[in-house]
Amino acid sequence: MIKILKFLKPYWKLVTITCIILLVQVISNLFVPNLLANMIKCIKPQLENSAIIEIVERGAIALGVVLAVIACQITTSYLSSKIAMAFGRDVRKAVFEKTQRVALSEFYSISTSSLINRTTNDITQVQQVVLMAFRVMLNAPIILIGGCFMAFSLDVELPFVILACVPVLIALFLIIGKFIVPLFKQMQVAVDKLTVVAREDLTGVRVIRAFNNDEVENERFKKANETVRNINTKANMLMGFNMPAVEFIFSIVMLLIVYFGALKGTGIADITALTQYGMRIMMAFVMMIMVFIMVPRASASANRINEILNLPETILSNDKVKTYVNLDNAKGKLEFKNVTFQFPDADEPTLKDISFKVEPNQTLAIIGGTGSGKSTVINLIPRFYDVTNGEILFDDVDLRDYNPTDLRSKIALASQKVELFSGTIMENLKYGNPNATEEEIKKACKLACADTFIEEKEDGYNYVIQKGAGNLSGGQKQRLNIARAIIKNPKLFIFDDSFSALDFKTDAQIRKNIKENVKDATIIIVAQRVNTIMNADNILVLNDGNAVGYGSHEKLMKSCPEYKELVESQTKQNKVKGGK
Repeated sequence: MIKILKFLKPYWKLVTITCIILLVQVISNLFVPNLLANMIKCIKPQLENSAIIEIVERGAIALGVVLAVIACQITTSYLSSKIAMAFGRDVRKAVFEKTQRVALSEFYSISTSSLINRTTNDITQVQQVVLMAFRVMLNAPIILIGGCFMAFSLDVELPFVILACVPVLIALFLIIGKFIVPLFKQMQVAVDKLTVVAREDLTGVRVIRAFNNDEVENERFKKANETVRNINTKANMLMGFNMPAVEFIFSIVMLLIVYFGALKGTGIADITALTQYGMRIMMAFVMMIMVFIMVPRASASANRINEILNLPETILSNDKVKTYVNLDNAKGKLEFKNVTFQFPDADEPTLKDISFKVEPNQTLAIIGGTGSGKSTVINLIPRFYDVTNGEILFDDVDLRDYNPTDLRSKIALASQKVELFSGTIMENLKYGNPNATEEEIKKACKLACADTFIEEKEDGYNYVIQKGAGNLSGGQKQRLNIARAIIKNPKLFIFDDSFSALDFKTDAQIRKNIKENVKDATIIIVAQRVNTIMNADNILVLNDGNAVGYGSHEKLMKSCPEYKELVESQTKQNKVKGGK
């Protein structure tokens, strides 16, 4: 919890000002009961003009102090809210930026649903404690000590009635806290689970309906929802029992003060002031204990936030040891030298001693069965992961010697899973290059064979893509994906199975357009279909993480049994489909 409070450091001046105003507010507030007592003491059976004037004067002073307290309360509420909201914003920004910087292996160590909850709900919990710190944790101790001092200045015996009830309040909150703190921890786990279920049900709605599993998913959501409801109900019942019990104790204390005060013959003015101080002292205790109940929940949230902030930034480790190599004159040459890669929790390497080289203006194709390591090769190039052994050279320089941001600016990735964002087609295309002109965008769309279906839309390039691109077909999404990569105008193109949803004619046309129009760039194509890659300069054949073949199509047909078998199996399938 303390570690995350470092985000308050930029606002230390505002914090100091808030604390000073808060101190003025608390001290002024402590004088109000005394001022009221003094005003009551002026009241006599027969009021003379001088007594009336004195009452008015003391009343005016009391009113002035009350107005000052109100002004301070408004000011501290505004300033504390401003600090807490800025604190929450900064923590949320830091968490989000951290998730963007870490390697994918660290990123996927925490589920997406949990990341969402940590970025929203958990930060809100910590933010609330920061807010309460200014409104309660700072003023409650002062009220407690100052209230006791002022009460004993009026009477040396009656304040013990107030103090005698303090252990009862502490015992009450300890009992409630014993039950409610574990519920708060259970709540965070239950909310994570509910978010997971809701997210899966919303994103997988087509699959759910296709398999008629609506009732199954409704039941699954109902179960997760009921768990959250039950935990919330228990927590709120305990919290609901809290205030009536406190009010009952307050009432008993007030009655005892009046009773013992009457027995002693204490004046009504002092009794009134003592009851006011008693209320303030006990409320200070209540506020402090309420905060202590909130702190464990916020502390658990802070630990979850710190888990993200403490994730190792392995991809940026070279920031601390060397200056990055400049990439302004990048050519696009790529070379894998004895590359081995193993995921942190894996039993064996995913890639084993992979070596190949591809020069600018050349096309390298990668093919292999499911799980052969094709996507892993692709993910190593933009440094989504770093190699376990060996090295990857870009223009004869190790990738780790480049700034990841600069490196990725020279690479365009058309991924296997198309990610289009909510917004217009134009906005999604400009994601590849925000500075691209309209002419450049239209040219890229023409090369990707996307111009025809875009122009058929009523709004053209201003056509709005829905969340998840549900209003576009798979082929349309892939063509936009390819166009976005072309717009970036990089030195290295990576097409990761990005032609799979296209018909053979469109696939061939796009590859022809790219070959004829994209110059001075290296191209890597990952594909399942042989006809997509057979014209590449070189083809890398992967099998179970090993390179079992490398060379042209003709060479591999003679020297690589795995490749030949793959070609023949697809040729037979095509003949069957064609009815030959």
